[in-house]
Amino acid sequence: MSFRRRNFDSLFLEAIDESLSVMGEEPKRALYQYLLSIHSVRTEDIPLKVGEFTTGIRQALGAASRVIEKLILKRLYEKIGSTFHESQGLGFADYVKEARQMFAVQSSTSIDAESGATRSKKGQISG
Repeated sequence: MSFRRRNFDSLFLEAIDESLSVMGEEPKRALYQYLLSIHSVRTEDIPLKVGEFTTGIRQALGAASRVIEKLILKRLYEKIGSTFHESQGLGFADYVKEARQMFAVQSSTSIDAESGATRSKKGQISG
């Protein structure tokens, strides 16, 4: 299945899970449990609660959370077919929002190409 056909939230969750795996399976499970019990963030709800997720991992991991956040973002951007570049003044949630927007643009472009449709300058689909 191509990355463009997949749901952004599932790619984001995969990037998180893969990145947290660097700590080992037990610590990863413990972090997910901490997020659920202390911050009321279920794993499947992380894409909807990015701020709470960020707060939770920062409280749980301290300074190490920045390394994990960067790893998550690098993997996420890879999964959407892009490259992560840090910018001054942007936080984790900003990058996730940017990745979601990039994915939406890529997905709509892919759908248009597959259907043979084209977009006018005003964004209207023809074909």
